[in-house]
Amino acid sequence: MNIIFLDFDGVMDTAYYDMCLVSAGLPECDENGRPVFDTMCISELKRIVDITKAYIVVTSDWKYTDGYDDLLEMWNDRNMPGFLIDTTPNISSHRGDEIEQWLKECKIDCNYVIIDDLSVENFNSSQVDKLVVVDPFCGLDELAADKAIEILLRQIENRNV
Repeated sequence: MNIIFLDFDGVMDTAYYDMCLVSAGLPECDENGRPVFDTMCISELKRIVDITKAYIVVTSDWKYTDGYDDLLEMWNDRNMPGFLIDTTPNISSHRGDEIEQWLKECKIDCNYVIIDDLSVENFNSSQVDKLVVVDPFCGLDELAADKAIEILLRQIENRNV
């Protein structure tokens, strides 16, 4: 199974897109008060999912205010790419520990990539080679998506050797 551990703020909700929305006189949030995702970031996420067939696990702080069911409803309402299958557990303020706990609880050997705007210090040393850190101004762009695809495909290839 291929997994994308996905943050929202700074990855899917970008400062650049917020500026574009404001300058166009459009709302930055949806009817539920959640920030609108950058359309370019959505396209790049779709490309990753289409190529790798990865499932999505939310690592975003949104999981603290919105449970999985609410996030899934938002995901589906927005016609987001891929399948949002879970959120990481709320066990720590250290994102790497939450990802590690999710992987332990999953009990399925997973290939994974982490896409986040948090710095490397927020992740465990064993996760660094699977981490794509994005610039929160532009979020998940083509270069970051290419790197995420490369990380997942390399793990798949290593398993097949």
